[in-house]
Amino acid sequence: MIASLWAGAQWAVGYLVAPTLFALLDDRREAGRIAGWMFERVNLLGLGCAALLVALLVARRRAAVTREFLLVVVVAMLALSLVLQFWIQPTMQALKLAGEAAGAAFATWHGVSSGLYLLQSLLAGVLVVGVQRRPPC
Repeated sequence: MIASLWAGAQWAVGYLVAPTLFALLDDRREAGRIAGWMFERVNLLGLGCAALLVALLVARRRAAVTREFLLVVVVAMLALSLVLQFWIQPTMQALKLAGEAAGAAFATWHGVSSGLYLLQSLLAGVLVVGVQRRPPC
């Protein structure tokens, strides 16, 4: 359930809510502000989910290869959450405050952020499938 919560929040905000905000709101700055707030919450949720998943994976008896693989996936997702939350988003926020002069730099960082978010979303799919698989008897 923890993996599904994390992945579902990631997918819902990134691929449903954020595009909907930009499609429906006339003010792109407001849409961006709301989307940024939601991405921040997804990243914070990810930090909590990662901590719980690491604890459960370490404590749970599974095939060592499966457990280690899932730990790598969770740690990679955690690292991406940390980078997005504490490096990329603050950088993008500072560029937004700088105004139009920083527009090209903001676009570059937005592309980096989108790429990392996509990678994290794909890893979330691997995680959800991985935790559902039962090792052979």
